Amino acid sequence: MINYSFSIQDLEFYLLVVTRVSCFVFAAPFFSTQNVPRRVKVGFSLVVAFLLYRFVVPHYVLQYDTVLGYAVYVLKEAFAGVMLGFSTSLCMYIMQFVGTLSDMDIGLSMVNFFDPVTRVNTGFTGSLYQYSILLILCVTDMYQWILRAFIDSYELIPTGRIVIDFDSLFASMASFLTDYVVIGFRIFLPVFSVMLILNVVLGIMAKIAPQMNMFSVGMQIKILVGLGTLFITIGSLPAISDFIFSEMKVMFTDFVGGFSAG
Repeated sequence: MINYSFSIQDLEFYLLVVTRVSCFVFAAPFFSTQNVPRRVKVGFSLVVAFLLYRFVVPHYVLQYDTVLGYAVYVLKEAFAGVMLGFSTSLCMYIMQFVGTLSDMDIGLSMVNFFDPVTRVNTGFTGSLYQYSILLILCVTDMYQWILRAFIDSYELIPTGRIVIDFDSLFASMASFLTDYVVIGFRIFLPVFSVMLILNVVLGIMAKIAPQMNMFSVGMQIKILVGLGTLFITIGSLPAISDFIFSEMKVMFTDFVGGFSAG
């Protein structure tokens, strides 16, 4: 006979697990896409939280006296879940940065449209890169690594025993900003090189044949050459995804270190 009885302490502990899992699903890439129904996200969070509570997370009695004390536990769990998911989502913004630079150099910076997934106005190249990396993330089962890493984080960050190290989190963010620029410019380098050579050629032609309107002619040439460069370099997306996924692993590990067990 199945026993459905449980204590109020078990319910409170399970709600803490639900809080961290749901906040992680809200912020992590692939899981947090806006085109996924909210009921699916809620159901997925409840199921994962139940499995963690039943088979992974060790149980113990929470030490608090008032409702405010329990609220502190909830806020810590929510903050940890959001930051762990946000640590992997940050790396996806590198592609938006690369797309912005490419659009400005090619001449497509005025071509913006509403992205239903991120719900922000984005450029053509940024959306191309971002959706390509998201597709590679699904094909290579990288989303499974993200979920497994989150589950394994409970060994280092037990439920209800979170100690936030803001210095470590700030150091991780500072390190990411450096990698953000370096990785972004590495991806942008082929487009930048081709467009730099093209600008030099157009400048020489403007001196040689001043009767030609290089402003009107150059725009079409830059767009044509820029799109051709994107078409040629699209084969490097698997190598680009390696950069992004490696950075995801580094960021997730660093952010886990910012929440040490007390």
